[in-house]
Amino acid sequence: MKMVLMTCLRPVGSAGGPPVRAMLRLHLWLALLVGIGLLGNGSAWAGVRIDITKGGLSPLPIAIPAFVNLSGAGQIQESGVMGSQISEVITADLERSGLFRPISRSAFLQMPDTLWRTGPQFREWRLIGAEAVTSGAVRQEGDQVVVDFFLYDVFQGTLIGKGKRFSASSRNWRHVAHRVADEIYTRLTGETGYFTSRIAYVTQKGENKKIAMMDQDGANRIELTQGNNLVLTPRFSPNGDHLFYMSYETGAPRIFRLDLLNGSSHLQGDYPGLNSAPSWSPDGSRMAFTLSMDGNPEIYVKTLSSGHLTRMTNHTAIDTSPSWSPDGQKLVFNSDRAGSPQLYVMSAAGGEPKRITFEGTYNAAPSWSPRGDLIAFVHGGGGRFRIAVATPEGKNMRVLTDSWMDESPTWSPNGRVILFSRQKGSQSQLYSIDLTGYNERLVSVGGDSDGSDPSWSPLIR
Repeated sequence: MKMVLMTCLRPVGSAGGPPVRAMLRLHLWLALLVGIGLLGNGSAWAGVRIDITKGGLSPLPIAIPAFVNLSGAGQIQESGVMGSQISEVITADLERSGLFRPISRSAFLQMPDTLWRTGPQFREWRLIGAEAVTSGAVRQEGDQVVVDFFLYDVFQGTLIGKGKRFSASSRNWRHVAHRVADEIYTRLTGETGYFTSRIAYVTQKGENKKIAMMDQDGANRIELTQGNNLVLTPRFSPNGDHLFYMSYETGAPRIFRLDLLNGSSHLQGDYPGLNSAPSWSPDGSRMAFTLSMDGNPEIYVKTLSSGHLTRMTNHTAIDTSPSWSPDGQKLVFNSDRAGSPQLYVMSAAGGEPKRITFEGTYNAAPSWSPRGDLIAFVHGGGGRFRIAVATPEGKNMRVLTDSWMDESPTWSPNGRVILFSRQKGSQSQLYSIDLTGYNERLVSVGGDSDGSDPSWSPLIR
């Protein structure tokens, strides 16, 4: 470990300071080490600006001025709000990640129009402490909004990557802003972003429970079901175009498949007993779920094209909540076959499950990370239920949250953030937390509605 850290800390670049991307990648690495306990007292690492009391790292200072509005001929227009709105969405995305600290626009010494025309006056950006700065422009082309942007390393005084152009229909301008935020995130961290994604969840207001969906930042909320029947566990397909969910529409618990493109919903089988806990295989061809048609809840896998059904478990205990590994080769599920709910991993081809959790009397609701390196789950003990992670072998378990009723973990598309629901009094709300256990945030579902049972979509391009 010492050798790895010394390699990371070697000086990079010119005397002007290390490149921004290299610095932020080092911040991320050290934050993860702090989060998993491989670094103890942070005082010895003060030189790399890790603040373990505020998210485990020092967020990178970045300046995101308003994007300028251009006419069709490419001239800067004084009027127009689209450029400012787009930069505000980008700013909010990056700040919410906990990895960036957007600098207040009131501190800027160079105006957006000059920045766009001539490029950054790097000395002025250094004076306000920015380590990266963006420059962008937006224009209308018919019913399309077109955005161009550049990202600069302030210390080096250089462009990071190339200029990039995104476009979409004008009504989807927020989507373009999220794509820019993803691009900035990727260039400065080396990780794929997650801002162009959606969240499906169960919302309740009064007695009605509905499946709802929104962008990851809470915008563009829509309800997908009518609220006439109890609904649970929405789960996105790997391409983001469909949802599995459980409903009592037929009078019994059954799994439905909702097409998000046309709104149609189809029953996925009418098997006797409980039909619940659906999970898509990574290639979208199969569904793992729980059936009790033989009198006891067991894990089954259904081939969606043919309807072929394969029984995966055979035990007198309750086996439920399956989740696929990202390569489709394994399943994790929870079972009380050892006397209390614990996690088990088995081959997706069948075979004997292997128990992987032994700490605590309750470990359930597993969700395999898109990276494949961790499994998130609900860890119970002492009358409290919190979100924890462990390796697929059950090692290095870490409890990330500190509340009394946290449940239903689901991963961001890049495997960096976990979304979950938290019971607070009589209401359930959505929260997110970084995989290091820092940067816990409330995710608003709007108004006084509940939010529970979340599912995070893949990137929507």
